[in-house]
Amino acid sequence: MTRISDPRFNKVAVAVAATLTFAAVTAFGVAPLREAELPAPETVVESLVFQPEIAETPDSFVQTERIRRGETLASLLERLGAADADFLQFASSDKSARKLLQLYAGRSVTAEIDGLGRVMSLQYRYGNLVIDGQENATRLTIKREGEGFVAVDEPVPLDRHTAMAAVTINSSLFAATDAAGIPDRVASMVADILDGEVDFRRDLRRGAELRVLYETVREADSLDGPVGTRVLAVQLLNDGERHEAVWFERDDGKGEFFGFDGRGMRKAFLRNPIEFSRVSSGFTNRRLHPVFGSVRAHKGVDFAAPSGTPVRASGSGVVDFAGWQNGYGKVVVLRHRNGVETLYAHLRGFASGLNKGDKVEQGEVIGYVGMTGWATGPHLHYEFMVDGRQVDPMKVAMPESEPLEAAERERFASHAEQVAVQLAQLDPLRIAARFE
Repeated sequence: MTRISDPRFNKVAVAVAATLTFAAVTAFGVAPLREAELPAPETVVESLVFQPEIAETPDSFVQTERIRRGETLASLLERLGAADADFLQFASSDKSARKLLQLYAGRSVTAEIDGLGRVMSLQYRYGNLVIDGQENATRLTIKREGEGFVAVDEPVPLDRHTAMAAVTINSSLFAATDAAGIPDRVASMVADILDGEVDFRRDLRRGAELRVLYETVREADSLDGPVGTRVLAVQLLNDGERHEAVWFERDDGKGEFFGFDGRGMRKAFLRNPIEFSRVSSGFTNRRLHPVFGSVRAHKGVDFAAPSGTPVRASGSGVVDFAGWQNGYGKVVVLRHRNGVETLYAHLRGFASGLNKGDKVEQGEVIGYVGMTGWATGPHLHYEFMVDGRQVDPMKVAMPESEPLEAAERERFASHAEQVAVQLAQLDPLRIAARFE
């Protein structure tokens, strides 16, 4: 055997051997492995409670809106943020809830609305806070209960307040008090209190200064303004003359107005059976009759006023007649003491429950202005008769109230002094009012 010792051959051999070795290793790396044994499958059963996701609705909110002229309940609910057909159906079908359909412009309605637009509760005052001088506050409350509603009438919570105001009168009493934010009812009461001393239609002079202390009530948590309930004191400086009155409760529990000197202010009769209205025709022996066109006597005074305006008893007395009387239409005749009678004609209707023989107090509503009988427009025809003879009610002397008893005078003097101090605090306000 021939032995090859060429060095080049040795290098080739080494390279071939290295290549084969690498190939062997590679073949080992890709050889398939035996699959590992897996555990036997096990079934697990669990009970799961499925709770569908419910979107949360926002909390309810309380909204108050003032009723607009010509508003409907549907449009009001829309402005309150409600969309509730069930509520509308209940309001139109339930006897108590139907009061809500009589919406008075200017009053406010408060409602609680939930996140779905449903009415949860609603409150609405449908009655006046003060009727014939008496507080008579009632409101309707409708609440959601379960799938339905319940409607109840309940007393209105009232906020009471004592207010003072000072104004300078440059045109009329009502224009001045309105500009100062004094309720109309207070202005009417001022005119009544000073009725025997000042004729506010003819005697008032430009620049007259008025100071008044009065009480008001308003519905709690409401947008509605306050309503005057009682005047406590009034001072009027007109044409160099001072007119004053202060409310004082006598020992018998009844109150009335007196001058600061203790002189009685209350007259036996009011000159105006309608609160501060306009005289359209006076007492005269010769007047052209508006219906017949002939000249006739007019033995009374006509007060022009809108139909439905309350007519008050000018003095305390007894109903002698209430019914139809020819050209006078619907008439009330009151019989008073000392041979005095008063007549109220052309009424649209009578006060509820008014009958012959009933006793009425001064200022009590006995009927409402109309145009029944021979009348060409709504007005009150008022007559004042003494022993059966008609006299001019605007000129006849009116007797005054009973003077203070000796035991009352000391208490009155102390009360009047306190009120005078309160009114004196209005001097800076009065000066400011001149420049408004």
